[in-house]
Amino acid sequence: MGNKTVNILLKTEGITKKFSKFIALAGVSIGVKEGEIRSIIGPNGAGKTTFLNVLTGKFRPTEGTVYFEGRDITGKPPYEIVRYGIARTLQIVNIFPELTVLENIMMPILTKRRKNMDFFSPPSDDRDITEKSLKIISEIGLEKDAMTLARSLSHGDKRKLDIGIGLAQDPRLILLDEPCAGLGLREKKSITRLILEVAERKNLTIILVEHDMNIVFSISHNITVFHQGVVIAEGSPEEVRKDKLVIKAYLGEDF
Repeated sequence: MGNKTVNILLKTEGITKKFSKFIALAGVSIGVKEGEIRSIIGPNGAGKTTFLNVLTGKFRPTEGTVYFEGRDITGKPPYEIVRYGIARTLQIVNIFPELTVLENIMMPILTKRRKNMDFFSPPSDDRDITEKSLKIISEIGLEKDAMTLARSLSHGDKRKLDIGIGLAQDPRLILLDEPCAGLGLREKKSITRLILEVAERKNLTIILVEHDMNIVFSISHNITVFHQGVVIAEGSPEEVRKDKLVIKAYLGEDF
């Protein structure tokens, strides 16, 4: 037995979110370890995206607390959350279609360094930022498309670029909201491989919301199952796959 300390990077206690009389989340408490790939699954309307919105400061919880690296970040605005080291990709790809791949990656780096992109001088003027951007582009497998306009990319490559934009923020934790939505089998495999590679290479902690259970069960260290705003199960893929409540509420007998 090793004595390595496992750090809880993100912890929530009793997160409740009400919209008028509708309760989207009802007392959600989870802890995500550093370096973990944690998937959050559940049927539509289970509260998964609302939970991500609370984590990233888009929604302030009605009750409860969010801790990141032991610091209370509950209800902080999104720009502060990013500075703490939390990045997010959205269900709808969040890229600048009229900018090149390189410019898309440079944007969050420039923002973090509090610079504005000057379109009247070549981006290569700032060699450090350009080199960092090209390194990220290589990591996401788009080096041949660095000077391609983002709108010209395939749907799968747009997803990769979206992940790259998240990586450009130097996160400790990245939230991936349905990164494989609308993709074919080959593209799904490519995105799945990318998630595993960047998680290992950068020692990233990942929270993944995804409807493709083959992906979820193949890459997750642990899975949290939401149903009607509450956590009904949590554990390793093997434990969740056998959980009778999860089978009944979500997976079905044939999974």
